[in-house]
Amino acid sequence: MDIHRCRFVPYQPQAINALAFSHSSNPKQHTPKDLRLAVGRTNGDIELWNPNQGQWVQERILRGGLDRTVEQVQWTQDLIVPDEEDIKDSQIERGHLRLFSSGGSTSITEWDVQKGTPKRHAEGNSDDIWCFAPQPQWTEGQVRNSIEQVRTAPSQLLAAGCADGSIILFSTIDNELRFTQFLIRAQSTKKSRCISITWRDRNTVVAGFEQSQIRVIDVRSRRTIRTMTLGKTADTAQPLVWALKCLPNGTILSGDSSGELKIWDAQNYSLVQRLKTHIADILDITTNTSGTMILTCGVDRRTVAYAPQSGTGNVKTQRWYEIRHRRFHEHDVKAITAFESKSMSIAVSGGIDTVPVVLPLKRWNEEYHRSLPHLPQKPQMSASSEARLMLTWCDSDLFIWHIPQQYQEPTDSESVSDEFQNQKLLAQIRLSGEEHITSAEISSNGTMVAAATSSGVRLFQIRRSTSASGQAEVRSRPVDLPTALAAQGATVVGFSPDSKWLAAVRLNNVVLMVKVIPPGAAREKPSLHPRVIKLDRKRRKVQAQQESALGTYANNISTLSFAPDSRILAVGDLSGAIDTWVLEGHEAVGTSETIENGAADSSASEDSDSDSDDETDSRVVHGQQWIRTPAGSQLPSLGSAVLALTFKPSLALPDHPSRTHGNEGLHPTRHNHHPVAPEHPPVDAGYLFAVTANHQVVEFDTINCRLTDWSRRNPNTTFPDQFRKIKDRVMGAWVDLRPSEHIERLWLYGSTFLFMLDVKRDLAKQTGQDLVKVGRLGQHVIEVPSNHALARNEHIEQQQKSKKRKRNAGAGGEMRYGQKYSADIDISIDGDDDVSIKVDIPSPPESIKQEDDLDDDDMMDIDDEVDKKISGSSRQDAVVQKEDQEADSETETQYRSQPASWHTFLYRGIYGLAVLGQAVDNDAAPEVVIVERPMFDVELSPRFMGGQEW
Repeated sequence: MDIHRCRFVPYQPQAINALAFSHSSNPKQHTPKDLRLAVGRTNGDIELWNPNQGQWVQERILRGGLDRTVEQVQWTQDLIVPDEEDIKDSQIERGHLRLFSSGGSTSITEWDVQKGTPKRHAEGNSDDIWCFAPQPQWTEGQVRNSIEQVRTAPSQLLAAGCADGSIILFSTIDNELRFTQFLIRAQSTKKSRCISITWRDRNTVVAGFEQSQIRVIDVRSRRTIRTMTLGKTADTAQPLVWALKCLPNGTILSGDSSGELKIWDAQNYSLVQRLKTHIADILDITTNTSGTMILTCGVDRRTVAYAPQSGTGNVKTQRWYEIRHRRFHEHDVKAITAFESKSMSIAVSGGIDTVPVVLPLKRWNEEYHRSLPHLPQKPQMSASSEARLMLTWCDSDLFIWHIPQQYQEPTDSESVSDEFQNQKLLAQIRLSGEEHITSAEISSNGTMVAAATSSGVRLFQIRRSTSASGQAEVRSRPVDLPTALAAQGATVVGFSPDSKWLAAVRLNNVVLMVKVIPPGAAREKPSLHPRVIKLDRKRRKVQAQQESALGTYANNISTLSFAPDSRILAVGDLSGAIDTWVLEGHEAVGTSETIENGAADSSASEDSDSDSDDETDSRVVHGQQWIRTPAGSQLPSLGSAVLALTFKPSLALPDHPSRTHGNEGLHPTRHNHHPVAPEHPPVDAGYLFAVTANHQVVEFDTINCRLTDWSRRNPNTTFPDQFRKIKDRVMGAWVDLRPSEHIERLWLYGSTFLFMLDVKRDLAKQTGQDLVKVGRLGQHVIEVPSNHALARNEHIEQQQKSKKRKRNAGAGGEMRYGQKYSADIDISIDGDDDVSIKVDIPSPPESIKQEDDLDDDDMMDIDDEVDKKISGSSRQDAVVQKEDQEADSETETQYRSQPASWHTFLYRGIYGLAVLGQAVDNDAAPEVVIVERPMFDVELSPRFMGGQEW
């Protein structure tokens, strides 16, 4: 397999400004299934992450726009109280989750998480909003004791601090967002920005100002209860109160620009204690639910944990001390938040280095932290296999690259910096408008590019030419789209492999299909059939949607895939449901175009927000129509979000050219004006692989709506342990099919791994002695037979742990006592002293090294060696035609000796992967391009605090 490693793509990850969990912490309850983490970034994007019991996955990105940013994000959830006089606690329900954000403007924005677009804006009638916080939710005890108050105020207020020093309130009652009143008006003589704000309880607001002040305000009377002054620091500067937090007992915590954590008494608001634990500004504070642990983060990149001194139960005399600090980030840490439940106890931090870091909270000293991918879950790239073009996009820009067929080594006269002269940026297209791109794709023949935003879909024709100097050039020009497609936004777009169909998924998850008509001459534009076909999805039970606080959010389509013969379309959503459609009939361009166009034009002229405003009842276009899978049933739901869909190439011969007009013998009737030949794709053309957020890999027979025999014999329990233990989620997949070499491989990749599964045979574990992991040597795992002494010690250690604990608390894996980067493994058993045990480990192969020790040329050599090891033959042998049966038998023998799986972690920061070429007819080895964007290549602003890396 030829691999092109690319690091020239100009994608710039954005800094994290805000973090917020959708639910309040409750250690007595299980983790809500609809728990989400909102991550606000500098470019205005908001990412929605699903903790998924520690298997973190980025489900969706709410795209921002030009000159927009997100400085803070917050969630609210209203109570639904019946109108009856006598009600019980069980009759009071929680409403839908609502997401709000602010971005340095005078308004607060509410987002529609179902559509991924801003829902409404509310002006504050004041200066720019610097911070805002939601009112605490009603607790169960408050609901029982204050039912009348709950009935009159079931929602949460939003308190916002402004640049002129004023504090304003927004109401969210009745599913609205509107300005209500001022808590504090700006002073005309001395203005001081309100830069931090929090709620002490439902009736008290605590606000921090830039002039070294903290104010406690009663919401009901709009009166300032107390004003606390921080005083000047050693350099005579007035500290800025960047962060505020309140403990459950009312104690106020403040973090300021002097790097001090100050603790204020809950009764008389006096300063109880100050802790100088940071050498620069503290930017955010969070605590656990019980208020027995405090976490702070700031400009010095430190994350500091505090705990109260044992035996001091009195709040006034209680002393706090630092228990640990560490630098999990490479730059300023701007936000940190925490969540606790029965099975989770975590904190998440983020900052300018763009990487969200998950920290264990309750098991701080027993589990590792985990860095989540800084790149999008859905690859923002596409490739044209015929034209060798690669499309990438970022914000509102599209980049079209040319990838050479073979990598050419630079000559002695060329410098090392000229290494990537083979690739070339052919064109850059910037979309008009303010919205960022949600999806884009280039056609297989490289002649068209489709891009979608939340406001519309654009189509461009790509024309390639050669300049006078012999350099390849690309010109682009827009192509008109039907109103039903161009006037409304889309979340996913895709071309069929034959470039004849364009599919788009609207913001309301309606799937649209339009026929692409190629140009008749070289200088002409392609055109689109005026009839836009709406593909109906299968109706499913809505009970789970009604119980979810996110409503129909799980119905959002996350991925789309065409079959290689372009006659089957499959889409998957966040709930794990998959819908498929097949194209029946034979293409007949000259069939009754006048009738079809006339009906479509009259329909497309209507401008409405309904789903069927621009679509007609007839779905026949050029003698073909898209219908649901004819089996009459639906594919089973997979239970978690569908991350990747890919079809297996079919071995069936293509249709004969004489059958192109196979509909000519069919005559229209009164009930069927456009008859279509009822012929469907072959069964093997509908074999579909699906990968979910739980890393469940299944193969469906979409024609018959059932699992394939291979998938029934190979449940996930038979998959390699290396795959099941991977924490990063799959980003994409493709199938490598070479019949003459007996090769049928499923390739999966994520941000840090590339994995291969041989799907031609079963993956069941080989019989023999099981291996037990007992430690590590550097990056290598140490495994010994189950009857080894080390394995028995490992079993004893596992028995000492609680049987109820089956997984970690949501962050990284569990720490091992005495783990060191050496051949000596220290194991502590029953509290005894550590025992150092020598383990004989064979020397690792040369192909397994640290990435930092290898350059790009070495990595390419490793890829070649690994490919030879997997395939059992060199790249030259892969294209040799077998001329007799004896050679076929030899190839079969080689295939049986190949491993059933293979993986590598040599690639870091994988931005995306695309197949440039793979032909079943000539059994050519696949040629892929891997785009990497590791953090050490990302340009960040200079750090305010350098040095001191501990």
